[in-house]
Amino acid sequence: MNETMPIDPEKIEPVKSIGVPMPLVDGPEKVSGKANYTADFLEHDALVGRILRSPVAHAEILSVDTSAAEALPGVKAVATSADFVGQFGVLPIARTEWPIARDRVRYRGEPIAAVAAIDVETAQKALDLIEFEYAELPAYFTAEEAIAEGITPLHEKRPKNIERHVEYDLGEVDKGFEDADLVCEGTYDCAEVCQVQTEPHAAMAAYDGERDRLTVHASTQVPYYVHLMLEQTLGMPKSRIRVIKPHIGGGFGSRTECLHVELIASALARKCNGTVRIILSREETFITHRGRPEQKTTLKMGMSKDGRITAVDTTTTQRGGAYAGYGTVTILYSGSMVFALYDIQNARYNGYRVLTNTPPCGAFRGHGTVNVRFAFESLMDEMATKLGLDPFEVRRKNLLKHRPLPPMI
Repeated sequence: MNETMPIDPEKIEPVKSIGVPMPLVDGPEKVSGKANYTADFLEHDALVGRILRSPVAHAEILSVDTSAAEALPGVKAVATSADFVGQFGVLPIARTEWPIARDRVRYRGEPIAAVAAIDVETAQKALDLIEFEYAELPAYFTAEEAIAEGITPLHEKRPKNIERHVEYDLGEVDKGFEDADLVCEGTYDCAEVCQVQTEPHAAMAAYDGERDRLTVHASTQVPYYVHLMLEQTLGMPKSRIRVIKPHIGGGFGSRTECLHVELIASALARKCNGTVRIILSREETFITHRGRPEQKTTLKMGMSKDGRITAVDTTTTQRGGAYAGYGTVTILYSGSMVFALYDIQNARYNGYRVLTNTPPCGAFRGHGTVNVRFAFESLMDEMATKLGLDPFEVRRKNLLKHRPLPPMI
């Protein structure tokens, strides 16, 4: 029988980790070149996958004729939206995106078909043979255009092209402004940003038809999300799908959701009962996007003469692109981080995530918070200057205070 030995606190050696250099777990492999990334896996029988993309930003799909491509010698599979049974996305309420566009394209570069062939030249010839017939629709490239009167909705369930509106009104905001010695308002425009990680997006999918098993190598930060979306879009049981995440050459948020490339490579592999590699070009990686959205923030702040914040009113609009992606969360984060480190008792927020005919935005470092924080801190600096106060001292004065928990009864 094992008995628990008493522990003498005085004999416990303190663990020191802060300020102690710690080598990266995968550092030696990366600096020596031994690390394998998705594009480094070269199966001898792997086919080349290529994606045909929409030449227009918004259109009804009338037809996608792949017959000539399928007849081309060396082409082993052609995939269209018909090869998928479901849509994908981060949250169930926002799964509106097909791996390959169905019925309508909503941004220039959206996938409309894909091929698997014996080499790059054959794959490109096959793409050139696919006939895409469409009826162009009005396209909106700014948030202001997308929510104007008389617009054509990008999605039927979003008639005003607003993916999500987040609002809160805490405390007594109007009174806070009345009590302020100085009230200032500013509008701040932040451009859209793409991550430009070192490694372009890539996927290799291998399907074993005899066992009905799918194995996918993907440049992803979220193999479990990919696993789930493969099940939902292909209609395969999760128990028959394996997702392997090799080393990845950066992500910075763009790979925290499932992307087209993993799903399309898998559909092609299953269709040809083989292995398919898709390595996106840098341009295609840009088009896949999932970066930080263009964002316009109008912020109104009240401050007492000694630098205390009395009230904040924030309105922000994000140009989210053609699909939700992480957008339903991004616009929420923008509002939740208005407070940051500061003790603000009166705050109002209205955030709008707008659908536009541009590549979908997603998560980026400081997900949803960076642009609003830039606006907030910029206005705080301006107000401190007008009041003749030290901007650092103003921040210290507004820091959250530690509030001890009540005693346990």
